[in-house]
Amino acid sequence: MQSRPLVNGNACMRPFPPFRTVSPRRRTLPLVGLLALSALPAIAAPTLMPQPRQTNWSQGVLPIDGAFAVSWKDCGDPRLPAAARRLQDDVLSLTGMALTGRQGPSLAVSCRRSPRGGDPRAEEAYRLTVAADGVRLEAGGALGVLRGLATLRQLVETKPPGATLAYATIDDAPRFAWRGLMIDTVRHFVTLDTIKRQIDAMERVKLNVLHLHLSDNEGFRVESRRYPKLQTAGDGQFYTQDQVRELVTYAAERGVRIVPEFDVPGHGGAIAQTYPEFTLAQPKPANAFAALDRALDPTREETYRFLDRLLGEMAALFPDAYFHVGGDEVSDAVWLDHPHVQAFMKAQGLASKQALEARFHQRVAAIMRKHGKTMIGWEEVAVTGTVPKDVVVQAWQTSNATAHAVKAGHRTIVSAGYYLDLLEPAAFHYQYDPLDTGAAGLTPAEAEMGRKLSPLMAAVLTDALVAKPLPPLTPDEEALVLGGEAALWGETLSDEMIDKALWPRAAAMAERFWSPREIRDTADLYRRLPMVQDQLRLQGLQDGAVQARMAARLAPGDTEAVMTLLDLVGPTRNMAHNHRILAALRGQKIVQELNGLADAAPVDSLVARRFEARARAYAAGDRGEAAALRADLQTWRANHARFQAVAKGRPALEAALPISTDIAALATAGLQAMDAAETGKPLSQEDLAAAEAVLTRVTAFEAASARPLFSFLGKQPPADLIIKISPGVRALLTAAR
Repeated sequence: MQSRPLVNGNACMRPFPPFRTVSPRRRTLPLVGLLALSALPAIAAPTLMPQPRQTNWSQGVLPIDGAFAVSWKDCGDPRLPAAARRLQDDVLSLTGMALTGRQGPSLAVSCRRSPRGGDPRAEEAYRLTVAADGVRLEAGGALGVLRGLATLRQLVETKPPGATLAYATIDDAPRFAWRGLMIDTVRHFVTLDTIKRQIDAMERVKLNVLHLHLSDNEGFRVESRRYPKLQTAGDGQFYTQDQVRELVTYAAERGVRIVPEFDVPGHGGAIAQTYPEFTLAQPKPANAFAALDRALDPTREETYRFLDRLLGEMAALFPDAYFHVGGDEVSDAVWLDHPHVQAFMKAQGLASKQALEARFHQRVAAIMRKHGKTMIGWEEVAVTGTVPKDVVVQAWQTSNATAHAVKAGHRTIVSAGYYLDLLEPAAFHYQYDPLDTGAAGLTPAEAEMGRKLSPLMAAVLTDALVAKPLPPLTPDEEALVLGGEAALWGETLSDEMIDKALWPRAAAMAERFWSPREIRDTADLYRRLPMVQDQLRLQGLQDGAVQARMAARLAPGDTEAVMTLLDLVGPTRNMAHNHRILAALRGQKIVQELNGLADAAPVDSLVARRFEARARAYAAGDRGEAAALRADLQTWRANHARFQAVAKGRPALEAALPISTDIAALATAGLQAMDAAETGKPLSQEDLAAAEAVLTRVTAFEAASARPLFSFLGKQPPADLIIKISPGVRALLTAAR
């Protein structure tokens, strides 16, 4: 039997030994199918994301003609029978075939207990074998079973003669133990059903930590029975304690841990609104950034008694060993400008605000330890180097913070480079590795530019935001990096937009955190992402349905032209679409509605990525996709007239008419370029100049939000929309030349 290795990597645990299973009945394809398969020149491998550590594909497929006949050995975890039932349900969703009532291929699952205190990744390791006699899944523990079943779902294909699994042997284990998503539930409330959908998707791509940001200036999202006024802050929406327990159980059943975050001492507007006796207001006139206006009073013992009771109550709701207390963005003015704080610092021998902050974090770490939790804080908690070494640091501003934290001996979670709310495409985040240093952050020139822009920007920009070249981590320092976490802050994201904002980019993050470091091919990433996106949609994700619903809101009864335009654009990046920040820089405060085309647009246009791949192949001489390219370009050119008609009298759509005009012009240029390439006649100078003029304008608009500070300096495109098809059109113009 021919086999072909796909990916090879170093194991993080020893290979699984052979084991005995109940002999399943042999299942093979009909002889005609086998003969047809034997004639194939190569094995067409299914789409896997994250890519496993090691995969060997073999010639042949196992038919799925009934429900899996599941048998268990040494797998007593109560989560697993329900996991097998979810697998059966997902196979139905993926294939459309009602398989219940019929016996299908065998699925023999075996577990082994990982030693206590060992590498936590060992329990997630698994070996999955698909062969003529059925499926075997050998796992390091219950979590390994869940990860193996996630891969098994991705092996399901519906090709003639029916639903099948490709023959394969997959040895797999995660690269990092911490593979997380953070969702901000405070700026806009996120419903329980929406969070559950994200957990479902996380299980299917092997993400294992859901970090929920649960308190901030805008609200306190968990019911407190000790301090019941907290949940009345802001819009008053919150999760009851029973709902929290339900959510924790739901996540645990799917191999996802929930780590809560209650942000102190800054970001304390909700506490200040309901229990002002524990907080300090900025004594000078506040600037427009609410995050800098309030903080807990670090001088009073009553503050720490409040935190002990509140955080102790919250800790009892969340069984995970880790508990996030925030610790970021505490304004100097809130503390240093209060006379009684100055007197306290003098009495305690604290020479700086950072020293006072470190004292606060030491007290909070002790409180969390008392309640059986390991404290996590954003990178600011480790600035002085005096907080206990058991405090876990989450690096968020630059990759330098990772280097500084591990050098100080802290275990570290990396979010620098992984802020999904900045609306960067998957390729941007995919390029950063959790072990990088000096990669994600502002350049020194950008920081200097920002400081010159305005006094307020000068106050906001610190050296902590600047990425500086640092030496690579040592092996001992690398061992302190727990993994990565993609963050989704909610200033410009309503509940209905969460699916679209996270996926499929979060699947790319799952691969970055799970797969071997050398897997970095963005072209292959984009080849696989559309298939992964469709799989997740078939299993319940609603990103596509949400986009259709938002288009229907913009153009009731006539959404086709709107949906076509949305396929080809994306929102401006790096906070350029957050008009509240731009208003704040001007000393204003606004309410931003989230009902525009930029809110409905996908962050990463997979349609445009596929078009670019086809165009580059065409420019390289491959004419196999010529018909598909022409059909797309003709549709996009014709869409402008349809969009003009539907936009009339609708201001939100009328704002995008220049975008639609440029898309039509680019489509025309692409068709002209194909004509020139196929006839051997060069483009006229007039046509070439017209195409270049549009490309120059589109490129300038895209560059206007390419870096965080650019968003506040340059003119942004109409309707906050970036046209995504220009790289493909440029490739076609290259072919014409």
